Amino acid sequence: MTDLKRSLEGASFRIVEAPKHTPIFHEGDAVEAIYRVERGCVRLQINDEGGQREIVTFLFPGDLFCVGLETHWASAYAVTDATIAVFSLPLLWEFISQRSDAALALLFSADDLLDDVAHHLALLSHSDAGARLRWFLQWLSQRSTCKDGSGAVHMPMGRRDIADFLGIAPETVSRLFLRLETRGELRRTGGHHCVLFAGAGERTPQSGLGQSPRM
Repeated sequence: MTDLKRSLEGASFRIVEAPKHTPIFHEGDAVEAIYRVERGCVRLQINDEGGQREIVTFLFPGDLFCVGLETHWASAYAVTDATIAVFSLPLLWEFISQRSDAALALLFSADDLLDDVAHHLALLSHSDAGARLRWFLQWLSQRSTCKDGSGAVHMPMGRRDIADFLGIAPETVSRLFLRLETRGELRRTGGHHCVLFAGAGERTPQSGLGQSPRM
């Protein structure tokens, strides 16, 4: 993400403050800008006709996002109070027309997002609830913005957000956290922090904790 930010140095943008739980854009809105998380956490979500919410991914400081070419295929909401850099498309296209490195950085950013979504879909298709939670914790632990100096993993999202991301019930999320802690795979350190121990997140997809996915 450092290279991406460096590649966009000099591009014009404006800063928007998004309070917790407020939308940044809605599914179906016209695409008018590309966004970068400067502070906080953002989720991309899709709502079906029945009102069910599916979270596609979470975004953290340094992440660039724009979901669609003409209209957004998902909504973006602030999980926490968030600061967002908004790059107007006309100004950004003018900038990258003179900066091939910026154009490549945007392509790599889009590819990273697609890679995350593809692995997420594969997980939902082939893994039980326990394996999904282990994968999620391991995924968070690999994000530098989600780790502090002590090695604790910061989870800015709540139980329902985690459940809607993993396709399981919120109550199941609570039970699985308790079981992982009982098994010594993690230790909760207060608030939204936990410490992962060796082996957590490294089991096979079907070696979960005995819980069935929410259907």
